[in-house]
Amino acid sequence: MPDAGTMPELCEILNISINDLFSGEKVDMKDNEKKLEENLIEMAKLKEEKDKQLLTLEYVLGFTASVSFLVLMFVASYVEMQTVARIILITLGFISFMIGCFYGIKIEQVAGYYECDNCHHKYIPTYKSVFLAMHMGRTRYMKCPKCNKRSWNKKVLNK
Repeated sequence: MPDAGTMPELCEILNISINDLFSGEKVDMKDNEKKLEENLIEMAKLKEEKDKQLLTLEYVLGFTASVSFLVLMFVASYVEMQTVARIILITLGFISFMIGCFYGIKIEQVAGYYECDNCHHKYIPTYKSVFLAMHMGRTRYMKCPKCNKRSWNKKVLNK
């Protein structure tokens, strides 16, 4: 699939509708609405599948960053070496852990939606609000943009 930003221009160049592009064929006007609905449902399923993959990647990334941090800290603590080498290992461990955390939180922010416990509004929060929010697993204590109340917002994959 082409990038969403280039689709209108691509359709104009090819002299087709966006529905034709999604379908991969010219859609007859009598089937246009039905085909459009099928394409939208298919796109929603694809997004949900990609979000599941991203959230699995988040677990792998977090596990890898944590293990590398612990291994480097263990080596720096218990293996005989010069002080400079020890500082380098601690620094590398800390940097790898911070990079893993940054990307893990970014993945959690963009994959799926958060659902407000009060009004059940589903939304994608800012990176800052996800980063600063208390959490238990993938449930975060955040302020809903619709009702402006703080509650435990749960991660969901579909809108």
